[in-house]
Amino acid sequence: LTSNTSLNLQVSSQSSYAPSQSQQSRGWRSKLTMSRHRTVPVLLTVLITLIPLFRRAICKSIVAATSSLRFNPLILQHMATGGALAFVGDIIAQSLLSEDEERSIPPKDWDFIRTNAFVIFGALYTGGAQHFIFNFLHSAFDQPLARLAMAQFFFIPFCYYPTFLFMNPALRAGWEHGFGSEDAKVRQVELFSDIASKIPTTLLRNWCFWLPVQFVQFNFIPAELNVTFAAAFGVIWNAILSMSTAAQAVTAKEA
Repeated sequence: LTSNTSLNLQVSSQSSYAPSQSQQSRGWRSKLTMSRHRTVPVLLTVLITLIPLFRRAICKSIVAATSSLRFNPLILQHMATGGALAFVGDIIAQSLLSEDEERSIPPKDWDFIRTNAFVIFGALYTGGAQHFIFNFLHSAFDQPLARLAMAQFFFIPFCYYPTFLFMNPALRAGWEHGFGSEDAKVRQVELFSDIASKIPTTLLRNWCFWLPVQFVQFNFIPAELNVTFAAAFGVIWNAILSMSTAAQAVTAKEA
């Protein structure tokens, strides 16, 4: 009896000092509240510290990109080469298509507005955009065939032709009738439809011409000469492209 009594006393004394479940939950809540109050200032301090760093990094990247575009002589050289060779290619194409009996270069019925549109496209895309595209292909793909496949089956149908399809009609219509005018909008739709209808056949010609050319380019030509190599062959290609996209002779005078 004495031992049982002492055990009961020990149990009762321990139970009197043991915290209840409600008291335990209150304790955890108070701890969580204190930890939250401590965490919020830490997070704010980290954010305040990182925001200027991210801002500096973004500013540096923007400055680096703009400075490379402005002061990189290789990009300017590629753009000048692309524009000059587009000029030559379109003049050759118009000379071949000229209805004048006397053959001349440039032809007597030279459409210089169309040539100007090809020059702008050649400078911005053939020379400018392809500078970055070829650099990306060389850095992202080790195999020349992978570069060739990406160039011809991704960039050509999804970048080259959409850019040409929207840029060429917009420039020609704007220079012929004034940008934003109703006549320019009608002319742009007309040129857009004409060029779009010829893209499937032009794309097949593109692959027949450029697949062997760029096979040589990506296998044997140094990376820094890729744009120049492509622009040189672009003289022939621009003549083909000009002939395949030459719209019907619809001028403002006839309208």
